[in-house]
Amino acid sequence: MKTIKSLLLIAAAMFTTASYAQVDQTFSFVDKDGKEVKSGTVMTVNTIEEDPISSEDMIPTGLYVKNNTKEKQGVGAFFNIKKMDNGSFQICFPQLCKSGINVCGMDRTKGGSMNAGQVKSLSAEWFPKADGVCEVEFKLELYNINTNKFGVESYERVEEEDMEYPMPSVTVNFVKGATAINGIKDGENVEVTGIYDATGKQIQTTQKGLNIVKLSNGKTVKIVK
Repeated sequence: MKTIKSLLLIAAAMFTTASYAQVDQTFSFVDKDGKEVKSGTVMTVNTIEEDPISSEDMIPTGLYVKNNTKEKQGVGAFFNIKKMDNGSFQICFPQLCKSGINVCGMDRTKGGSMNAGQVKSLSAEWFPKADGVCEVEFKLELYNINTNKFGVESYERVEEEDMEYPMPSVTVNFVKGATAINGIKDGENVEVTGIYDATGKQIQTTQKGLNIVKLSNGKTVKIVK
């Protein structure tokens, strides 16, 4: 039983990478250890936590946003909910929250600011009511910070066509339940053929930090625990 559970966790925490085009480097997505999550990454998360306010089950992205510059910058997030089998979605970034979203579609957060070098949680979660999948694409957005004569800041979104390079984006598959995990794999039967740490050393099981998992179908996935 322990082996089966481990395999399910591995399958449900996979990262698949795409061809990464050049993106604006003002902000980037990072994991809890500060390691960059490349733009174009598709990741799957299934860690269920208890919401400290409502005590409901929620699945967080585990993603953070980093201001890579030496200046205060304005930022926001565009999000596209492509699939949500049940429950609701919430995002609280960079300051204000949008919660109780229970339909698919596109929206964006209000702009806010991050200080030079600051790392801030994306604070986006799916609140599942049953087994299933919620698929969301996130894209960071750059804002100009305007300050009036009273020192009050306001934020003006920079249109992507006015930028040399697009802002980074990632897609997150929130997954609850083994049936949903199998759906993410499209019914493919795969086995784990090797597990390696961040240095490339083979290990027996996943451990805290970055794990590189090779599968029998030829794919390599990354798991951050």
